[in-house]
Amino acid sequence: MLTTTAALGAAGLAGCGGGGGGGGGTSSPVPEAETIETQFRNEWPIDGKTNDNIPVEYTAVEGETLAPITINFASDEEPWMREHALMIQRAFNDLGVPTELDDVPTNVMYDEYWAADTGQTVPVSMNTHGPDPQRGLDPNPFLMRMHPETAGNYLNYWNDEITELLNEQAQEIEDTERRAELCGQIQEMASEDAYINSIAFTEVITAANTADFEGYVPTPGNGTTRDSFVWTQVNLQPTGDSTTWVKGITASMGGLNIAWAAGGPEAKRLTNLYDGLYDASPELEIVPALAVDHEVVDDTTVEMDLREGVTWHDGEQFTPEDVKFSVELFKEYSSPEMGPFYSPIDSVEIVEEGDGGRVRFNLTEPDAAFLTQRAVRSVILPKHRWEDVDNPANYSPDNPVGTGPFQFVSWNQGSQFRVEKNAEHWMWDEDTREEILGDYFVAGDGIEDMVWANVGNTDALIGGLQSGDLDATGTTLSNGQAERAAGTDGIEKQTASNYAPLDVHLNHTVPLLRDKTFRQALSHATDKEGFVEGVLGGRADVIEGQNLLSPMLTPFYNGDIPTYEYDVEGARTMLQEAGYTFDGDDNLVWPTGDAWDAFAERAEDGHANREDLDQQDFS
Repeated sequence: MLTTTAALGAAGLAGCGGGGGGGGGTSSPVPEAETIETQFRNEWPIDGKTNDNIPVEYTAVEGETLAPITINFASDEEPWMREHALMIQRAFNDLGVPTELDDVPTNVMYDEYWAADTGQTVPVSMNTHGPDPQRGLDPNPFLMRMHPETAGNYLNYWNDEITELLNEQAQEIEDTERRAELCGQIQEMASEDAYINSIAFTEVITAANTADFEGYVPTPGNGTTRDSFVWTQVNLQPTGDSTTWVKGITASMGGLNIAWAAGGPEAKRLTNLYDGLYDASPELEIVPALAVDHEVVDDTTVEMDLREGVTWHDGEQFTPEDVKFSVELFKEYSSPEMGPFYSPIDSVEIVEEGDGGRVRFNLTEPDAAFLTQRAVRSVILPKHRWEDVDNPANYSPDNPVGTGPFQFVSWNQGSQFRVEKNAEHWMWDEDTREEILGDYFVAGDGIEDMVWANVGNTDALIGGLQSGDLDATGTTLSNGQAERAAGTDGIEKQTASNYAPLDVHLNHTVPLLRDKTFRQALSHATDKEGFVEGVLGGRADVIEGQNLLSPMLTPFYNGDIPTYEYDVEGARTMLQEAGYTFDGDDNLVWPTGDAWDAFAERAEDGHANREDLDQQDFS
């Protein structure tokens, strides 16, 4: 069990921690040794995923000691992410696999390491999935990451049986029970395949000024003060002298183009400026946004009534033409951020013109997630501002204009982003807010301005809270950091539950990670409980098996799936039985001879371990 960060670091940073025992093997050159290179093994329907465009160089060489595996993470993403990376490094090291840690800023990881056209550019990468509202409403934001036609499949995972089930559940519109059954089968198969390393649903811990502001809303996954939900921002009521709420952050925005942000801080912070068709309440219920009602005409046709009296921040009227234009723009220029929204839409028609109005979405096929995952937090752009933009993907508007509850004031990259209240927005209406927020509702006119101030690191964040320069943390804190901040009068530690998992992406183009036997061994070598207890102080729910769905996602969550007991020695034995050996320094050595052929068969299949293929015991 992991107990301290120091203990983790001492073992991890040394490179090979070793698990003891060894296998008696040696790394002796094999004459005319065979090799298996990193490669795509299928005809991917996504441009770029071809063997002419492999972003990872990693080769298995018969009889040689394994080369280091790169483990990518962003230490600025969470206060404990480095400790998490060290825990994963230790799991690899305990199996004799040398590793290299690669710490990059969060926005760089999103922009460069998870390329939509190739998948991730390193063997192993990790993150906490953002608590985007739609991820708490529908299973597909996580399950469809296994689908080969999804750009979000950074793992380059391809399993024909699972793909077939994914397609079937995605089209099951009428029968929710049947859809839940299919989703349960997918979770069971994926966990058995150990396609990913799922760790925990970590509690969202933040700290905020409750002396001068009241009305914080603890939304799941987002907590009270992060950026994926806007409910705290529109519910806050000043009780002191200032009407400006200042949120401290440690990760910068890369631009002001929400639809081509490709995730990252800007995609979330800019949601304060823009509206989608629907939104999610703090209880994870779907609530109206720009669309106030809808009708499912048939399996591939949905019509929506749009809200009346909405104006853009520059005073122009919002119309159905803006919805039609936005979808067509996203499709023509392949917006990565809006991909989940527009991908099933064949065309948009305007049924009724004018203020409010009605639009019809013609879908290419039945889509069970259209009114949940896709419509919630879709973004609608103003046609009059974007119709003359030549290259939307490379465009960063100087003055982004939306219909959202806040409007743009200024942005200084790396230091500050400022917005002000859009008093005309429906969220400022007390009756509307009380209906959606229930017990969290606080009456009042709300704040006038909001500022994201980049302070560089967590220590500065806590110092800013204690000095009064900041009113809240825009990023999460560790339990100890939040308690330290709350030691100052007027600052409160705040927590919320979570449905967004912490996980480790395994790149399935890499030969070692193609081997299901190795993936299952790695699952056994990962001390999830030790990390949760030793590093997080128990403030997380360990994920059963290798599943990204939370028990909060009913009725789609399946808790009856294959799990992996923490057992390093058992994992090493699995590898030896599969033909791997260990050299004199306890480093893992690729198989040789018949064992190499067995490994090659497993790597070619990708979803069968030694037992599945009826391979002999090579230990």
